[in-house]
Amino acid sequence: EAAHWSLRQTLIDDKGWNEVLAAAKSDDDYVRDEAMKALYMRVDGVMPGVSIEWDQLTELLAHSMNEDAHPSVRAWAMRAAWNWWIWNPPVRESLNVAWIAMLSRPESNALVENTMRYQSHALFIANGHKANQSRDHQYKALEDLLFDLWGTLEDAQEAKNTELEVRLSGRLVAIAATFFKTSGGDGGPGQMGYSTGGAGDLFGSAVMAYMKHIEGDKQLPDELKHLEVALEGAANVPNKELQQKLIDYSLNGPESLRSLAASSVSDPRSAQLVAVPELIEPLIAQVKRGAAEPPRRPQLSDPVLKLIGRVRWVVPDTEEQRHEIMGYLIPPFDEYASKADLKAMKDQAKRDQLAKDMDASWYLAKGLGDGLGSNPDLHMDTTRKFFPPDFKNPLQARFWLPSVNWILTYKTKLPDVKVKPGEAPPIDPYEQIRSRALLLFLDQLKQTAEPATRELAVKISQQTALRRNPEVLNALDALLKFEKRDNVVKTAKNVLSTGRQNFLKELTAAVKKEKPQRIMLKDGKLDDQFVADFQYFRDYVTPEMNRVLRGDQRSCFACHGVPGRVPPLTLNRPDDAGYLGVEQMLKNYRLLQDRVDVGNVEKSKLLRKPLNVQTGKEDGHQGGRRYQPMDPGYQILRKWALNQVEHAKQLGIRPNQVTAAAGEE
Repeated sequence: EAAHWSLRQTLIDDKGWNEVLAAAKSDDDYVRDEAMKALYMRVDGVMPGVSIEWDQLTELLAHSMNEDAHPSVRAWAMRAAWNWWIWNPPVRESLNVAWIAMLSRPESNALVENTMRYQSHALFIANGHKANQSRDHQYKALEDLLFDLWGTLEDAQEAKNTELEVRLSGRLVAIAATFFKTSGGDGGPGQMGYSTGGAGDLFGSAVMAYMKHIEGDKQLPDELKHLEVALEGAANVPNKELQQKLIDYSLNGPESLRSLAASSVSDPRSAQLVAVPELIEPLIAQVKRGAAEPPRRPQLSDPVLKLIGRVRWVVPDTEEQRHEIMGYLIPPFDEYASKADLKAMKDQAKRDQLAKDMDASWYLAKGLGDGLGSNPDLHMDTTRKFFPPDFKNPLQARFWLPSVNWILTYKTKLPDVKVKPGEAPPIDPYEQIRSRALLLFLDQLKQTAEPATRELAVKISQQTALRRNPEVLNALDALLKFEKRDNVVKTAKNVLSTGRQNFLKELTAAVKKEKPQRIMLKDGKLDDQFVADFQYFRDYVTPEMNRVLRGDQRSCFACHGVPGRVPPLTLNRPDDAGYLGVEQMLKNYRLLQDRVDVGNVEKSKLLRKPLNVQTGKEDGHQGGRRYQPMDPGYQILRKWALNQVEHAKQLGIRPNQVTAAAGEE
């Protein structure tokens, strides 16, 4: 090893190239092997102007990768070629050709095949893997390589060269599946990202081709194992046809793979579930079968329930059709037996059967209720009409509890930062159902409610529409007198602490502790304009940033709230119930306030980053595009950002002056 390092240093000093080239062409396998190990070096040969001709080097590497008789030489040549490709632009075009030849040719040695897989993965994530992909400052030659590989795959399909099609698509699938579900946000390895042009098309086509081959080969050994790898490789691939395929597998594929297929649906917005009775009825029947057989739930029903909450629904246009669909998704839960009822039954067989039925009903109430509550495609007037006038049993209450928040905010205007004093609220056509929803919620905070449902209600009470309601605060205060579970009590107290009296006291103390102090108090009181702005930040901006998108199943805090993951902007993260202390929130408020350009609000980092705007002078957003400009969540951020101009005037900042932090990153 010391000799190899010495020889590499000699080559870096631009000595010994002719001798190494001669050794690489030796008839002795071991000599060629050692020469390739020496060429495995991280060196920029362009700036110092190495004496070796680029054509000489790339011809040697290409030959060693693909034509050398010894497997060790082929493997080390792949390793060396990757380093030269990364560090030296002049070799990339030629090595791209060699790489395509390598992925297309047969390989007899399993270890070399593994080297091919991992070195290809290392090359294909040169523009970033799943957690750190960038659409700017890219290796442009990688896009050329991926487009040429896509062309090679299509040529094989058009020529009906099945052997090449299967070989190439299988290798690409394995590469895509490498480090499955690993993000590598700390700089370590991660599954592929698809920011490079053509990447989604290439890998989408490869996975589809490989799955078609598996499905068509009735005698393929270990068929499920091949399918498993294909489903792992499908994760994150931005290809609409493939996303639809994954959804189909989640619902109708082999039972043992349905959960995997559902977890690989990386962008449910790009696929769709058409809400027609002939599709929904068997799906719900499948969910009910899983509910009745707990060991089979991960295969039968969990994937379907996950998709109900995440996938983009295409709902019928007519009220009659919508009513029929919601009839399948909203069980009546007419039958209910409490633990006391079960205990009182004397017939053991009947008691066991009823206990089994109740377990299945609770599973359905939780799974279907959570799915309905989390998917905005299902939040419509038809669904609202199913909301019962009263609740006959705890199962019905548990099913509808996750929907309370969307019912309370259904078809309401986005809030303004500043409220005009004395302005009467508009007439609300949904007042009656909102009152019933609030009553349902308040009932779940009572001592008579099911303990698990009460715990969920307390957690949900952190949401703005509920936390700002005085009746909810009174119910939480009453709950503290009988609730004994520490985690529930803690969450309830956190919600109660956001009441105006406590809130102003904590905010005043936090402002006084700021260094330097950015808001001066008048007679010991905070400026009303600042308080209103901060309340908007607390009630709308923070919950929006903590909201998990159904597309990527992440919130803003999932990355920005983890120390070290996004160093330019690390925020304090709310707890599992959504609570964040005032002092911590004020720090977030300042960090985001500093990312608003008061001279040109629309070009502020706060507004451009989540849209993934990128120019030659500006990086994109590592988390990808979070919003479209007209999304309600984005409009919340925009309203708050626009209001910062008022603060700029208050603090004496000139309109054309940009805060220092806004120019960072």
